[in-house]
Amino acid sequence: MPMRSRMTEDAMSLDEATLEQLNERNARADRLIRKWSKVPEIGSGLRMMDTPKARNLAIMLEKQARHMTKFSEATYSSAFAATPENMIRLVRLAYPNSIRDKLFTEFAMETAKDSIKYIKPIYSANSNINRDDLFTGVGNGFNPNVTYESKQSRFPQEMANATVSGGGPYTVAFTTNEFTQGYIAGYAILYDINGNTLAWENKPGGAISSWSLGTTSGITNITFDGVGTYTVTTSGAAIANAIGRYNSEKDLTGTYLGEVELVMADYQFRVRPLTLGVTWTALAELVLDSTVGVSTEEVIMDAAGQEIKKSLDFYAVKIAYSAATTNGIPTIVFDAEAGAGTQDSYIHTAQTVSQAIERVGDVMYNLLNRGGVSRIVGGPAAITYLRLNAGFTTKGVQPRIGGYQVGEIYGIPVFKVPKAIIPENTLMCVWKNENNEADVSVAFGTLVPFFSTGALQRKNFYKEAGLASFGDYVILNNNYFGLIQINNIRGLV
Repeated sequence: MPMRSRMTEDAMSLDEATLEQLNERNARADRLIRKWSKVPEIGSGLRMMDTPKARNLAIMLEKQARHMTKFSEATYSSAFAATPENMIRLVRLAYPNSIRDKLFTEFAMETAKDSIKYIKPIYSANSNINRDDLFTGVGNGFNPNVTYESKQSRFPQEMANATVSGGGPYTVAFTTNEFTQGYIAGYAILYDINGNTLAWENKPGGAISSWSLGTTSGITNITFDGVGTYTVTTSGAAIANAIGRYNSEKDLTGTYLGEVELVMADYQFRVRPLTLGVTWTALAELVLDSTVGVSTEEVIMDAAGQEIKKSLDFYAVKIAYSAATTNGIPTIVFDAEAGAGTQDSYIHTAQTVSQAIERVGDVMYNLLNRGGVSRIVGGPAAITYLRLNAGFTTKGVQPRIGGYQVGEIYGIPVFKVPKAIIPENTLMCVWKNENNEADVSVAFGTLVPFFSTGALQRKNFYKEAGLASFGDYVILNNNYFGLIQINNIRGLV
């Protein structure tokens, strides 16, 4: 997280002017939190929410209120319960109960031109340097990969690749590319084709007495020409690669300088509607109003709020699952009956599901040099199976409506969705960087939470209306997903 954001979120006493300088958007959102928290019913619990969720909700309430000011009295009377109070209540009901922002980033847009910005450091593609860990030849340079997703550990170092030739004996030459600036003896390392170390030069001199040899290297003699070329005699594994140190102090023009370019990546949200139609009968209105004694408006608004919540969550998880199935990362397969035949085998095997979860995180970490499993969302049978694990708790459980949180496993929040969204026996593991809202798998932007077309009275005594939520989404990193398939779940046909 940037220092400015950390300072903004720390509990420090700052005046308004300083706070706006540190983070203008958060300052405006904080003022809106104070404003809406004073509104009866709507503001209840607003200050007790997590700061990012409270800020998003406050901005959405403000946007909805501004949108409602454009309605006329005629619109209020004909719209689907679309009084300003009801529409604001709809925002308050639907968004805090959504799981979308728990899994991904929810960005409350202030204008239709809002964008999400993040710094993307990349390597410069300098074909002069030969310091990558892949030993792919002289002068191959670097592709413009994101720095923290690269395995190139020697990019900023003086340790560069040699040229290996011959075979009986081998010639290891530190004479090209970076080594034209001068070779520094005493730091060379020899490897086989699998990356195993065969010999390590621990002091200048070049003779075999200056080297530490692997016990199975088979190296019998090493000589050095005093400039940059070694001759290695071995009866063991072939020498495939080598690295050594060059003198970067002589590179006054920066020809072999490893450079990292900080690029500001900017995605501008393109607002589109997510729509939902609602119908009800005149008879339902009469019964609710006269017999049950319940306001038709309240019942319909509550029901619509739940439906919108489900639509938003299902839409988000469907997008994420599509990205997870196409990112090229193999699915981890877990057998629920791996210990069949032993006493309490089914429950015992369930205790090892944490290994599959950790494996997903390890695959992500190996690929990106960061990440892991911070959220799990899955089909009903797979999520129910997790309940057998001793590390499962019901912390954070939500009402069983739409996509909802069922609890946590080893501190990881767990969410359940229907099999139409994610298959019964599948878990989707998600990484979300809590310290950087842009370092996530998917970001969602919302401009107008709810828009109503107004109610239409049909001749068959039905009424219908359309609701829409205006926003957009962008997949920022589809490698932040991993899948676990749990086979042989009992009771699953």
